[in-house]
Amino acid sequence: MRIIGFILHGKIRGKKSVKATLIERFQSNYTVRMYETTCPRVAESLANQAIEEGCDYLVAVGGDGTLNEVINGYLKCQDSRRDQVILGLLPYGTGNDFARGLGIRRDLDQFEALLEKSAPVKLDAGALRFRKKDGSLFVRYFDNIADLGLGADVVARVNGVHLRKKVLGGTLTFFLSVIATFVTFRHKHIKVTWDGFSWEGPVLSLVVANGRYFGSGFGIAPEARMDDGLFEVVILGKLSIIHYLKNFANLRACRKVDHPEVFYYRTSSLKVEEEKAVSIVEADGELEGNVPLEFECLPGVLNFLVP
Repeated sequence: MRIIGFILHGKIRGKKSVKATLIERFQSNYTVRMYETTCPRVAESLANQAIEEGCDYLVAVGGDGTLNEVINGYLKCQDSRRDQVILGLLPYGTGNDFARGLGIRRDLDQFEALLEKSAPVKLDAGALRFRKKDGSLFVRYFDNIADLGLGADVVARVNGVHLRKKVLGGTLTFFLSVIATFVTFRHKHIKVTWDGFSWEGPVLSLVVANGRYFGSGFGIAPEARMDDGLFEVVILGKLSIIHYLKNFANLRACRKVDHPEVFYYRTSSLKVEEEKAVSIVEADGELEGNVPLEFECLPGVLNFLVP
């Protein structure tokens, strides 16, 4: 029988019930193996372990952060083994923005149908390169969105209010965190270079999008596609809190923002520089490294079950 490796976030609600349900549902037709996270970043090594142990399907059971770690473990495996593995997702997180963009539901009937069909789609991923404090080059992969500026500052704030996320929900928590961050936020002065062009100036946020949504349902990149080999780059220039609030409805509806300080570009790679080199970048809701940064779109590297 083919082998499914489920990688569960160790703190999802109703974990015991979820595990029991998955085993009962799929053990008659598949060999089911359970891998459970115990601390941040461990899903990456679990993904690598599951692939080395012969899993044919690698399924993240959690949110955007869990999937990000699984993707990193998957992409760091040897190509010959990785190409035989099919990725999947059961969205049990707070934001679930990757799932939202592709129509993936927390629905075992949908998931079982995708397994039975077993016709994965080739999706792109992003590579983010930066230097660590010791000067060594480091690479992190992302499946959905990376950004610096307001978004990364908000992620830092949201990650510190786990209780509020559970009480208020992901979308409201993100919105309130945006408002709170605005109080102390200072625009970043950066330079962005791509395809022989460049843009320089103060930014509220720079978004490098493979998917369309971030922040628990904010449609920041309406024209982003995960299968075209390109990022949609969104530059939010010197916007105020008033301008942000005025465009809240557009963001929720995944519509472009019509404003002279908002710019949209499409490219397969870009570089980001900053004179002081202090701004931090987040990818799929996880804080990563500081500028200078390099982004590269990796076409069709993810074999993913998509409805």
